[in-house]
Amino acid sequence: MEIVYLLGFVLILIGSASSGYWLDDLAHPCVRKCKADREPMTCEYDWTVESYYSMSRACYQCPFNEFDCHRPHCIPMAGYARPVYSVNRRLPGPSIQVCENDVIKVHVHNRMQNEEGEAIHWHGLHMRGSQHMDGVPHITQCPINAGHDFTYEFTAKLPGTHWWHSHAGNHRADGVFGSFIVRQSPGADPNRKLYDRDDPSHVILINEWAKAMTSTIDLATFHGVTINPTDGILINGRGTNQIVTRPSDNTTATVDHHIVYVKSGLRYRFRVIGAAGNMCAFVISIDDHQLKVIAMDGAPVAPFDVDRIAVFSGERYDFVIAADQPPTNYWIRVAGELSCVEDQEVGILRYAGTPTGSKPDADRSTRAQGSLLNPYDGRITPGSTYVSDLTDAEEKQDDLSHVDVTHYLELNTVLRNGAKGLHHPVFYPYEADNGAFHSTPIVVINNISYVFPDVPLLTHWRDVKRASWCNEDSLRTSGKDCIHEACECIHRIDIKYNQVVELVFVNPNAVSAHPMHIHGYNLEIVGMDQMWNYFTIEDFKRLDAQGKIKRNLKNPPRKDSFMVPGAGYLIARFRANNPGWWLMHCHINSHLKLGMGMVFHVEGDVPPPPANMPVCTHP
Repeated sequence: MEIVYLLGFVLILIGSASSGYWLDDLAHPCVRKCKADREPMTCEYDWTVESYYSMSRACYQCPFNEFDCHRPHCIPMAGYARPVYSVNRRLPGPSIQVCENDVIKVHVHNRMQNEEGEAIHWHGLHMRGSQHMDGVPHITQCPINAGHDFTYEFTAKLPGTHWWHSHAGNHRADGVFGSFIVRQSPGADPNRKLYDRDDPSHVILINEWAKAMTSTIDLATFHGVTINPTDGILINGRGTNQIVTRPSDNTTATVDHHIVYVKSGLRYRFRVIGAAGNMCAFVISIDDHQLKVIAMDGAPVAPFDVDRIAVFSGERYDFVIAADQPPTNYWIRVAGELSCVEDQEVGILRYAGTPTGSKPDADRSTRAQGSLLNPYDGRITPGSTYVSDLTDAEEKQDDLSHVDVTHYLELNTVLRNGAKGLHHPVFYPYEADNGAFHSTPIVVINNISYVFPDVPLLTHWRDVKRASWCNEDSLRTSGKDCIHEACECIHRIDIKYNQVVELVFVNPNAVSAHPMHIHGYNLEIVGMDQMWNYFTIEDFKRLDAQGKIKRNLKNPPRKDSFMVPGAGYLIARFRANNPGWWLMHCHINSHLKLGMGMVFHVEGDVPPPPANMPVCTHP
């Protein structure tokens, strides 16, 4: 019996070491070839969400013994010990990989310390007919209280590369996230002929890491204390930039690289997910290999060749590489930009037959050059391309050329005394910033700082006090001066069912690009550009009236997460045919805290909530 146990244990370690995923992920019965003539499966998962620690006793002699870094419950991170939040004591958490129309059941057990509530959002899945499963506290559900359990159940209707993450507090930024891949039958994928392999282990999650927990970083930033927001980048939970010294003999080591395996002569589909919690952009490239982009945020696009892709928080990119180079090792480079500009991490693309333990000859510190999709600074230079310039690979099923209503949304950073408790109007107003402290702006949409309600809107919106709601029109009517005063409320826009809605995002600030995410929908990205610093909605309207704003209405790409360039604009359209209450927000963790969010209330009937929903309201 002991021999069987040890053999199984070794197999688990070998499997995790070779692919970056645990065998129980890739051996799940729902990880299979998807065929049109097969019935959907019911896919169940059991998750325990808890406070945990990287480099715990579960890691034994990691990183001095690389084998130990792959032990169950070992979170090596970059060889640095710090508190984390985790699912099943893993970072990233478990990978869900299923077929289109499979039924998903995830049993979540909240075992967080300090009575922290939890909720899991299924980023990229629209929850049509399952609106209560969207996983946003106080929008679609009450939080799962500590010590309580809840089962999310829904159908994976939307194929593509998605991910799941906590939508409670700082849990996502500190470790509660993972991949969610919905594959489809070969005949349903318009780009299927472009690749030979879509291996479950070729899914890459990228996030930044810091020695301090996110709550420490945010509180320091909010209250004028200088602190380093990042200490490196992780590729599938592994970073190599920290040199660890063993006190007993002064031996040094680093955590080993994440390795992806390929065979010569085959074409491989890669699925990359941007899981940043901070204001980071990740520029991914693979030495000597071109990336053929075939999907963005789960939606297929006409193939587009590029050398590098900038991935913002929430975004997903699928690309194909041809394993047509001499069989050896090549760096997978992830260069940080914006708040991660000083960081770069590398993984290894390893051809079959290359010796174990070998590394690429190229300098790992070099930053890749070449053509770039989705420029992180918003600037179009020779060789760079906006996502709006790509085209959908599928024939449009809906005509959005006629717009029923347009909403103009200005994304800005402003200084307001009293807002979010940052600047006391008497003791330390922002006007007193003379170098003695750093003033902290709030981030707003149309000068409104979003406040979450105390009840879930999907079921209890009628219980919200009338004075708590607002939008630009209601504040104007009330006489509130949001240009000079702090306007904090539940920012809400009502949309009639089946309307074609155009959203015009304007970002006046050249310094900050905002990665926005909308729940419940894909948007058609019909235009974007960078203009000039302090570009305003009035500037946009004037140029639009002159016919100087271009829109691609023929076959624009679809996305649910998108970067609005600094000092520029982005135009998006959608048909409001998914009723419910849907959050739209900046996907930078601190920006949502500081107010860059709002809710769209799409009119129409939604199914009643399941009987076992978490409770935070009185009958």
